[in-house]
Amino acid sequence: MPERYDPRQSHSMPLAPTRDPSGSELEWFRSNPDIGGYAAPDGHVVVNPFNRLTPSENEALIRNESARIFMRNNASAQPTAQSFGLTPSQAAFPYAESAPPMEPDAALRRSMAARVLTGDPSAGQPTAQQGRFAEELLARMVAARQAAAKR
Repeated sequence: MPERYDPRQSHSMPLAPTRDPSGSELEWFRSNPDIGGYAAPDGHVVVNPFNRLTPSENEALIRNESARIFMRNNASAQPTAQSFGLTPSQAAFPYAESAPPMEPDAALRRSMAARVLTGDPSAGQPTAQQGRFAEELLARMVAARQAAAKR
């Protein structure tokens, strides 16, 4: 295993389906152009058409939100305090997450795991423990895709 997780590995991860925003989502996105998109409760990634992201940043956003959807739908992929610790700057990070409601710490760990996985600079410098979790998460996502393809 490499000394540090390389987020370029996330380019091979399976992606959740995307969809256009609903009317209410569109209005909310119009008022919040700084929000890139989100992992919708229906299991789709919804990209904010008013965001100011580059095409490659939008691709990273879709990977990030796909990881969140995978963790949300797979209990064994949920990060816990035993999975990895948060750095002080990560612990102070603002987060927002849609249903299902979760403890703030669980939502923040999911957010940080997805950010580390996809190389989002807002995660800061990931710890070795976070890098190992990202590698394991990616492996679980790929294995789930392979299992689904065999059905």
